[in-house]
Amino acid sequence: MKTYILSIVGAVLISAVITMITPSGKMGKFVKGGMKLFTLVVLIAPFVSWFRSGELSLAAGVLEEDDGYFAACAEMLAEQDEEEIAAAVHKEFGVEATAEVRRRADATFAREKITVKISDFGISGQGEHKDIVSRVQAFLVERYGDIAEVT
Repeated sequence: MKTYILSIVGAVLISAVITMITPSGKMGKFVKGGMKLFTLVVLIAPFVSWFRSGELSLAAGVLEEDDGYFAACAEMLAEQDEEEIAAAVHKEFGVEATAEVRRRADATFAREKITVKISDFGISGQGEHKDIVSRVQAFLVERYGDIAEVT
């Protein structure tokens, strides 16, 4: 099937190039007609051979999951989550934190675990920083469920 599609694309490209460089007179009309006929022959040729052999079926391919692709996608999504979570925690609580997200490398890409490590508590005010870990934990649990953990 790949060869058939490539031959069609090749015929169309050759036809387009030849049509562009031919003069627009009577000779150009014949060349353009010949290129259309050439493209039509390329399109019909496989069907003629299939009818002659009596078989009109395409070979069935086997579809397989690409685990490497799933792993790469899961990693990219996890990196985006890490940036988003760190920014949300900083915006909501004014603390500097790094996040580590682990996602499944399957078709669901579900989050498995979120770990947030607070590096700078941004101490300000009269003891507001004392319960920051529990507040961040509650914020993440509300947003992402029980898979979130704050250290």
